[in-house]
Order: sequence, then structure tokens, then C-alpha cells
Amino acid sequence: METSTQTDLYLPAEDPAFNLKMRDGQLQIKRRLAGPLSTAFSDAASGRCEQWGKWTLDLADPPVAVWDDDPTDLWVAVEKTRHQLSFAPEEQSALSERLPTTPAATLDAELTTVEAATDTAWTFCLEAEGPVASLVDTLTAAGPAVLDETLPVALAPNQSFGYVRWLQQRPSVTTRPASGVQIPRN
Repeated sequence: METSTQTDLYLPAEDPAFNLKMRDGQLQIKRRLAGPLSTAFSDAASGRCEQWGKWTLDLADPPVAVWDDDPTDLWVAVEKTRHQLSFAPEEQSALSERLPTTPAATLDAELTTVEAATDTAWTFCLEAEGPVASLVDTLTAAGPAVLDETLPVALAPNQSFGYVRWLQQRPSVTTRPASGVQIPRN
């Protein structure tokens, strides 16, 4: 298991299916492509599965001013302490014999403590990455093995959502829509 701490800078939008953040000199854009689909992995764990597309752009000069002083008050710093465990395709048979091997997908489990302003929460994510044809089968086979009845807490579907939706629920976070004021063209 690998543990790391980092701070990401989010620009929360009104639409929780859109995610824009800066991390390590990169701009990451994510868009939900499908879902959320309610899924029960065990009696103690159910949630929503989503399919996301992700684009990463390297920033030649990261906008330091936004990290230090955001005049718009729209960017939100989120500190994350992540505990990650990855299962390469050749290691997944230890979890379940039902996991697909062709085409193979990588399986990651991540438990994260997140802090934004004065709010702290934790998240759990089970993620499959690889060829689209194997993603659903990988998650549905691995989910019950990872999220079995030995969980110390129940994971409920009404608490299953992404970072942007969590940020939207924070009173200190602004996701105000763009102004209706139009600037005339000259």
C-alpha cells in the first residue's frame, strides 16, 4: 500500500458531472460519460458506478497566483491524504477467480482523507482502468471481494458521489453561475 499527501486546486462547477482541477503542474479535465448507476457490492456496501473521461494538459507555467491568491474566490484547495492499493491484472486472481483477464484492466482501491477549508471527510473509491470492454466486469467481480461484510461502516448510495458534489455542499465554496451581464462589443 502506498500513502501520499497532496493538495489539488478545484474549480467546482454547478454540474457535478464536470471536474476541473490543477495538480502537479497539470490541468485535469474530467467529464462523466455514463452513470451514475446504483450498485450493491454487499449488504454493507452499495454506491454509484460512473464512467469518466479524463484529459490531462501539462501547464508550461502553472498559474502560481491562483494557488496563492484567487481574486475570483472560485478555486478551492483540497488537501488529500491517499492510501492506495493497486492490483495489476496478474495479481487479481487472489481477489476473485471471476475477474476477467482478457482484456485486462488495472484495479485500484483508494481510501482518502479530504480537507477543504475547515471541513474534513473521507472517501473510498474502487476504480478499474484499461480497455472499456473489461471495466464493468472487473468492478462487478472485484467489488464484492473488496467490499464484503467485514467493513467497519456501511457505505450507503446516498453518500456516493464525486468531489465536486461534496464541494458543492460546503457553505464556504462558491459554484455560482456566470453572471448574466453581457459586455457589449465595440
